[in-house]
Amino acid sequence: MPRALPFLPAALLSALSLVALPEGAAAEGQPERALVWVADDGTRVRREDVGLPLSRGEGNALFRPGEPIRLGALRAEVVAFQVIVEAGAEPVRGVTVELSGLAPAAGAGAPPAAPQQQDQAPAGAAPAQAIAIDRFVEHYVEIKERSRNDQRPLESLGWSPAARPPDDRHLGFLPDALIPVELAPPWAPYPLEVGARETRAVWVDLHVPEGAAPGLHEGKLVVRSASHGELASLELRLDVAPATLPYGPVDFIAFYEADRVAERVGDGSAVEQQLWQLLHEHHVDGFASVRSPAEVERLRPAIDGSLYTRERGYLGPGQGVPPGAVALGAYGGFGDPKEETLRRVEAVAELLPPVDDVMLYAVDEQCESPRGPGWRRLVRGSRLSSRILVGHSCGEVHPQQQDVDLVLTPANRFDSVWARAAREAGKRLWVYNGALPRTGTFMIDAPLTGLMADGWIAATHEVGRWFLWETAFWHDGNRGGKGPVDPFTVAENFHNRDGDACLGDGMLLYPGTQRGRFASRSVGFPGVFPSMRLKSLRRGIQDAGYIALARSASPGAVDALVKEVIPAALDEALDTSPAAWSSDGAPFFEGRAALRALIPAGASLDAAGVRSALAEAAAARRALVPLARPHRAGDEPPADGPEQTAPGPPRRSRATGLLLAALGLGAAALALAIALYRRARPGRGPRGR
Repeated sequence: MPRALPFLPAALLSALSLVALPEGAAAEGQPERALVWVADDGTRVRREDVGLPLSRGEGNALFRPGEPIRLGALRAEVVAFQVIVEAGAEPVRGVTVELSGLAPAAGAGAPPAAPQQQDQAPAGAAPAQAIAIDRFVEHYVEIKERSRNDQRPLESLGWSPAARPPDDRHLGFLPDALIPVELAPPWAPYPLEVGARETRAVWVDLHVPEGAAPGLHEGKLVVRSASHGELASLELRLDVAPATLPYGPVDFIAFYEADRVAERVGDGSAVEQQLWQLLHEHHVDGFASVRSPAEVERLRPAIDGSLYTRERGYLGPGQGVPPGAVALGAYGGFGDPKEETLRRVEAVAELLPPVDDVMLYAVDEQCESPRGPGWRRLVRGSRLSSRILVGHSCGEVHPQQQDVDLVLTPANRFDSVWARAAREAGKRLWVYNGALPRTGTFMIDAPLTGLMADGWIAATHEVGRWFLWETAFWHDGNRGGKGPVDPFTVAENFHNRDGDACLGDGMLLYPGTQRGRFASRSVGFPGVFPSMRLKSLRRGIQDAGYIALARSASPGAVDALVKEVIPAALDEALDTSPAAWSSDGAPFFEGRAALRALIPAGASLDAAGVRSALAEAAAARRALVPLARPHRAGDEPPADGPEQTAPGPPRRSRATGLLLAALGLGAAALALAIALYRRARPGRGPRGR
């Protein structure tokens, strides 16, 4: 992925912002006794974060001492919060977090009539109309070094220097992996063991079914310990609005390498199917990569939607909804275009269940490669030409000048004018990955609100599908990679030969079982666990559904509200500025509540209605928020002119010119900059990073 040289003034300003607090500063306000408080799902509380203002209700949208916890939800939504247990001068042992079943309060609306025939829930599952409760232990990993580039340490694949999240919130012991309390191992125990002047946390998901009774639901959160008895008893009030959240209002698709998952977790079909169901539960489609009839048959339930039904043990949202896209040979899996290979492609494509987009993924991040155009010529002569889209990833060249049907462009290089022109010319365009300040980032050492913001961005910009390059990247198998890691103890999971090191990149899932040399950190569960980052992405995707529902009734108010929460994103933002949205969860929580208040009673939208509402939202956004660099007439590509490079982040030659003009650097610096410009950068796919 090409990257610009950092603007030096922005880098210096960012460096100044990284000065940590004095060692004693964090200790101010530390309690001498155990304390229980609640945080929203956009906040990450480190193990050492004691005495935060949030614990006193300051800046906390969800919690005030002595008051009930108040949440709102739509039907078919999952809402989440965190219970933080904070020890004082002595440890707190054997802490449990119990939440009684949420029941309609007196006077709340009666539940809708039961259908004539209803599937039986699996043994032990909550009744169909009940609000189900899941609890997870938050597991901490120590962060000693940040995501970075060896030559430019303030820059990483996750952010520009000016947008780098500060060290004083992202070094230390950060929580990310979420392990169900029923499965908690000795090294991430439940009941919790809280060290002196430390915190531990339980993440709580509340699954509001589509048939939930509207109105107020009440429950009680009780926190007890073996060492100190009852620590807290808090009232919980959940207000369920009489409207239904649409499933998957924006399209996020996530790749995983099946062989690598099988190598670490196990090769049984149950492992892979659980991975698909977990992603689906979070409104994310798995991105199947199929190269043979046998692979199609293995993945058929995941592709045709039957895997997401009660008959298959799936109780989450999106019952029976199939994924929107399938890859024929992801990351160039079918190799060079040849007639005999085309026959294999056709044999696989013919067996696929109905799916919106079947993409032959020709090559990854090699804009000059002849593979994409070659495959497109071959497929045009195929009997399946109307079904197969030939695509590749490339962010350097105007999409209209790329001889493929589908262009994947890095989200942080997305250009809305180019994208619109390409679509008007009949091309498809998706985005992938992303980096601050234009989008959120995968990285663990970044605020959770970045991935939350991605849902809002996808709802109000014409990005097509949003592709996530990996979800289970535990093996660091790049050119320049350092080999497999235990993700429960090592956050730095990505390296390449260009000096990039990333924490959590391509790793939204954690292994439930670890075989081989990491077996001592195995939970023994045949599947994968979610991360807090995956939960944050789900929250943003659900928020996109809020935007669609609310905008159908109050478009002007919704457009203004979205602009307030997301002032600038994609090509509305400059890399020389920090991210425009908040790094705190409270503004998102409050914005969501304001959207919920605008949704009419009884509101619901089918997939076509959601697409229409969000297309109108994107059009309104164009009129409301200016681009960071307005286009001129000369920016449009000539019919047969030379290739144009993307006008997003500045090219190395342009950045070098600015640096020289500003600082008068000598010939040696110029030579170095030119060398950096000419250096080929591999892609971020598993075949060519």
